Amino acid sequence: MSKWLTAGVSIISIAVVGYFNVFYQQPQDLNRIQLPLQQDCRVNQQECQVQLTPEQTISLSITPFNAKPMTPLSINLNGTLIDNASITINGINMSMPGFPTTLNAIEKDKYHAETALAICVLGDMLWQADLTITVAGQPYLIPFQFITTTN
Repeated sequence: MSKWLTAGVSIISIAVVGYFNVFYQQPQDLNRIQLPLQQDCRVNQQECQVQLTPEQTISLSITPFNAKPMTPLSINLNGTLIDNASITINGINMSMPGFPTTLNAIEKDKYHAETALAICVLGDMLWQADLTITVAGQPYLIPFQFITTTN
């Protein structure tokens, strides 16, 4: 019986991942500015600052630092003139598309969300956190990459 249950769960899991890979696509904003990959900062190890304009800097962190997959995570964003923000964390070296998580204002210029990384069978997993943010009416996409290890 457990062999059939395992096979059934595996087939359903593959079908769900396939469905979202084919049908789920983030809306494209033609006016959005895509910044380059933020290579100088590991957002799961420290707070990362990004200069959007000469007058506008934001900071993002994912805590607890160096968290493992399936650990509850806090996404923290600081910045002024933020209209809205969301983050999607995708698995890179093992195709694992994430879902957008909306960051909510918790006080003036501070935004927060709760999420978790998906379960992973690889020892080292490369993730990409795509921050989609609108500041003073201008949308931006800011990618960050980080690695988790299960050891």
